[in-house]
Amino acid sequence: MQNVRIIKIPELKMVSSGAITNIEQLEAFDNWWSSIDVNQYITPRDFMWYNEKKRYMEWVFAIPDNCIDFGGYQLVNFPGGLYAVATSKDADEDCKTAREEICKWVSESGCFQLATEENDNEIRYTMSHVITPKVFKEKLGYHLADNFVPIVVK
Repeated sequence: MQNVRIIKIPELKMVSSGAITNIEQLEAFDNWWSSIDVNQYITPRDFMWYNEKKRYMEWVFAIPDNCIDFGGYQLVNFPGGLYAVATSKDADEDCKTAREEICKWVSESGCFQLATEENDNEIRYTMSHVITPKVFKEKLGYHLADNFVPIVVK
């Protein structure tokens, strides 16, 4: 894959959705964080992943410094770190293929390796972030997503 990029996300305070097991929970968390003024803040600011330890989908939102209302959701520490990133359609099969290609690129890079519990100080998960606005999906029928795979330097 030729479009893999490496980014470093700083340690951040984030709010976690907790377990997302139905569309109502997804929409409730989306409505909560979408109402927060983030005009002067980082992007991307939200990520979704499968929490392997707790066995559920989880959505996290990086809160601005002045945010004090967490909407009843839990404040968590996001460890940050290096990620190999590539874009795909936001569909399960396309995201899976992109992640497989990222992993192949990382293993062939010679200077990075996939983050594991053995080589990383933190437990980090592969995550995604939708990068297109709603009008994109309305017009083309799909979203694009960045796929983030945690890595470490060899």
